[in-house]
Amino acid sequence: MRRINYIISMVVCPLLLINCGPVYRMDVLIQMIDAQERYFSNQIVPPFEKKQNADINVISYGSVDSLEFELLSHRNTACLVKVPFDKSRSVMSEKYLIPLDSILTPVESARFKDTYLLTSLGSSKGRQFLIPRKFETRIMVYSKSKVLDAVSMWRGYTEQIDSVLQMYNSYGLPSTYILEEDPEKWDYYDIFVVGWIWAHSLYDGELHPRVAHRGRRYSGTALRMIDRVYQLNGDSSDVVSLCGDPLYDAIHWEALYAAAGIYNQDMWEKSWNGSGVWQGFADGKVFLSFMTQLDCFFLHGTGNDSIKGYFRDPADMGVATMPIGCSVELDATGVPSRVGRKSITTGGWWWAIPKGCSNPRVGFALASHITSTSTQIQECSRFGMVPVRKDILGDMMMLFGGGWISEIYDVSFKQLMYNGHTTIPSNENFNLISNMYLDIWFDIVVNKNWSEQTPYPSRAYIRNRIETEYASKIQGCMTR
Repeated sequence: MRRINYIISMVVCPLLLINCGPVYRMDVLIQMIDAQERYFSNQIVPPFEKKQNADINVISYGSVDSLEFELLSHRNTACLVKVPFDKSRSVMSEKYLIPLDSILTPVESARFKDTYLLTSLGSSKGRQFLIPRKFETRIMVYSKSKVLDAVSMWRGYTEQIDSVLQMYNSYGLPSTYILEEDPEKWDYYDIFVVGWIWAHSLYDGELHPRVAHRGRRYSGTALRMIDRVYQLNGDSSDVVSLCGDPLYDAIHWEALYAAAGIYNQDMWEKSWNGSGVWQGFADGKVFLSFMTQLDCFFLHGTGNDSIKGYFRDPADMGVATMPIGCSVELDATGVPSRVGRKSITTGGWWWAIPKGCSNPRVGFALASHITSTSTQIQECSRFGMVPVRKDILGDMMMLFGGGWISEIYDVSFKQLMYNGHTTIPSNENFNLISNMYLDIWFDIVVNKNWSEQTPYPSRAYIRNRIETEYASKIQGCMTR
């Protein structure tokens, strides 16, 4: 018996000692929806902890606008951080992050680039700082039944809408205007028409403007304005300089939608973020918006992770690519003076290893675990993430074939193709630029500073306001 006990001790004890080494403790900084954070903490992290003998503390930071502060505050404990596209340029330096080429071998770096798409967008000055997590773009989300209502009624409202628009563009509806049944073919004038019909039709015994987007003073609202600039044929120089027809037309439309009662004012009065717009759909106060894939999953509901949905009838949720941009102004023949496109920015989220991480290899190993094929398939299925791995993207139809999920992915990939390489500008002053867009929107649109004498938005006044109050400021900052 003593001999048996001895043999057992010689075999079992070394196995026990494998996991008896020092526990590696690390913080991971994230920002996620509650259900996704629970899934991340309870399903994704524990297998890595067990494998690596690690103790991971998941910390949710409050706002993407405070990311630099969070990185500095946790610089001695954090070994991984979730970074949004629109904040990536401001933190992509050795002040905040560890470049991957300082921890990976050349062979590992080559494998990294072969595994993920668009890795070049996560580099700065020839050095890779960011690890792709998911791609993201916005698409148009709407109530199918309410669109059918508008399509069936619009001809009866044509004279009224035409007379209203004459006050805003001195012409009325475009001369060849028809409201197409398929929202995939819509432009900005179609959004006005359906929005006007919904705002003047009783639903649940109430009248409300029923088009909305994010209206909180934060980066999500600024990105909406920047997307409009790109849709109106702008480029990164137009976005950065705060000058040019694309910006003036973009803010002109925003002011028009607000002034004419197309936009639900709760989006700024109640400071709606994404979940505020979701609730607007649930309350019957929003019939159309512009949302990400994650938003679409929460709006529809999945039956998993307490994602019950916000549409009263999930089958009523429709999706399409973004409407075509065009100017409010019409030429002498009654067609838009400037016609744009569907392109908006492609964004998403990255993983990065913060400066001060005591073991960057473990941080990279965790990022690799999180973005592994099996983990990405599960997360994409649950939360509407557009994958970043080439092996998954090459087999999308088999993974997500059929039903509403496939429809969201199909439309999202169409939108990504329209976007091309359109992303937020690669400018170290992007935070300042983004905040300036918020200042412009709240000044001109929310505070109705869109005209000198009339209640109708004046493009000339808007242009002058932007040039004198904002473009000059940003140009001064750029030359310092």
